Formats: sequence, structure tokens, C-alpha cells
Amino acid sequence: MAYQFYFEKLEIWRLAVSLAKEIYEITSQFPAEEKYGLMAQMRRAAVSVSSNIAEGSTRKSNLDKSKFMGIAFGSLLEVLSQALVAFELEFISREELSRLRAKIDELANKIIAFRNALKSNNYGPWLEEPEAEYGTSDDDNQFYDLTILQFNEPPYFAHETAVIDPGAGIGKGTKIWHFCHVMPGAVIGEGCSLGQNVFVANGVKLGDNVKVQNNVSIYEGVICEDDVFLGPSMVFTNVINPRSAVNRKSEYLPTLVKKGATIGANATIVCGITIGAYAFIGAGAVVTRDVPDYALVVGNPARRIGWMSQTGQRLHFDEKGFATCPQTGVEYRLEGEKVRIVSPQANQPSNP
Repeated sequence: MAYQFYFEKLEIWRLAVSLAKEIYEITSQFPAEEKYGLMAQMRRAAVSVSSNIAEGSTRKSNLDKSKFMGIAFGSLLEVLSQALVAFELEFISREELSRLRAKIDELANKIIAFRNALKSNNYGPWLEEPEAEYGTSDDDNQFYDLTILQFNEPPYFAHETAVIDPGAGIGKGTKIWHFCHVMPGAVIGEGCSLGQNVFVANGVKLGDNVKVQNNVSIYEGVICEDDVFLGPSMVFTNVINPRSAVNRKSEYLPTLVKKGATIGANATIVCGITIGAYAFIGAGAVVTRDVPDYALVVGNPARRIGWMSQTGQRLHFDEKGFATCPQTGVEYRLEGEKVRIVSPQANQPSNP
């Protein structure tokens, strides 16, 4: 095997070279007058990423290596900023921007992780072969905080096949899996999970700890509060009377799914209604009207057949209108068509 320099063994260097190659290919389509303008700027910044990774690899101390990782990271953000400008000028398509953004996000995460590994003197896994570690001198530590740029790792996880459009808001600890698409203007809370092939439209709002299973499309106008569960392949609509030849974007109707509600697999929720807190929509149900809090509904059209506790247990009310959750011991009261908790102090879980 031919001799390899240290930087050639780094995954982040190879990713940076791949990004530079793609930048050269994309910018070759720019207008001729951009040869010394945006085209040159993007190419310079893209090449600077791999160059600084390579140069930093020659430095003895981890402090110096980290400084060059910071410069590489800054060049990477230049590439992103310039790509966004190119998109606004219609020099690149949305698909090209999304592809670039995915590569930039992946490389940014790995540069940050490598820099953190340098700080902890534990970066062997980033190489194809073990490499000697270098210490940091006391003199270096005296100006450490002044020379090291502080970068924050992304607060959420997104699989490399997911498309996260600029302008989407995603909370800490959220996981977005294969082939998802989150549009600009979507707001996703903390601790959420989006399974494979989930689409989240502009204007959608998901609270904290929302679990979205595979193959769910959440269209504009849908709001889900905290702790909502959306089962596999369930369907939201946002127009009552759609026609391909008629534009009805101004007629979208909002749908509200309140805290703790569950919507089962393959259920359909017709727009313009409210699903009550901790309601339970059975698999395959077609919901065409509001659902009360704690209600269990099934069928087409969906009808109420009972009541559910906050932990998803069937409630059986006695002649006085009281029922106890068999899992937690919490007592509920049925008054007409409304259910409320009477004694919440039992073994109620903190995150039902």
C-alpha cells in the first residue's frame, strides 16, 4: 500500500474533498459573469475546508490541531451561506441545495466530534490505523479559551437521507430517521421521533415527545400538542373538497390534536376538527368530527365506544360514574360526555 499522510486517513478530509468536488460541479453551471464572483468564492471556501484539515494535521499539539479544525468549520459555514445566496439567485435548484445541505451538515457534525476528540486526547477511532497521541502543554492551556472557537453540536439527530429545509425549527433530542422531509416553517419540539418516510409541511407544529411512526404525512394546518402518538400510515387531510384543477390553499382547515392523544395505524383524520386530550383513535378509523378528551373511537365514520385513561387503559365506569385506571390507580369521573381525573395523586407516570 502506498504511503499515506496522516490527513489522508481522516474521514472528515475525504468528506471535505467530496464536498469540494460537488461544489465545482454545481458552480460550473453558474452564469459566466460569476466566474470571479460567487463561483470563485464558493470554490475557494470549499477547498479551504479540506486544506485546513490537512494543514492542521501537521501540528504537534491538539490545541493547534483544534484551531485549524475551527478554521475549517468557518470555511464550511461560508460554503453554506454562499449556497443559500446561490439558491436565492436561482443559480442552484432546491434539490441541489438540499443535497449540499445534507453533506455540509454531516461534515459539520464530524468536524465538531473530531475536535472534541482532540480535546479529550481520544481520536484513534477517526483513523484507519492507530496514531500516536500528542499532549497539550501548560503554555497552550493558558490561552485555550481565547484561541479555541466554541461550537455547539446540533441538538437533534437526522439521518443522512433526511431532508431538513432551512428555516425548520427542531428541538433538542429529536430523532429524524430515513427519507424524512421537514419543510421550512415547521416547528418540532424536544424529544420527538419521526420514523421512516415522514413528511412535515410548512406551518406544522409538533409539541414535545411527539412520536410519529413510518409513512405519515403531516400537512399544513396540523398542530399536535405534547406526547401525541401518530400511528403508522395514518392520514391527515387539510381540504374538505379537493380538486386537482382548483387551488384551495386559502381554504386549508386547521386540525388540533391535544396532549397525549393516540391515533392508530391507517386512521384518517378529516381536517377542521379537534382530537381531545388523551383520546384514542382506533386503527383504521375515519374521524369526521370532534373527539372528546379520553374518548375511544373506532369505525367509519368513527364513533365512541368507550373511554381510555392517560396510560391507554380501558376505563369501566360504575353506576355512580367512577372508574379507576388498572395500571396507575388514578380515579376518573364521567359527567355526561365529559371525563375528568378525580384523584391524580396515585401512581401516575410522569410521561404517560
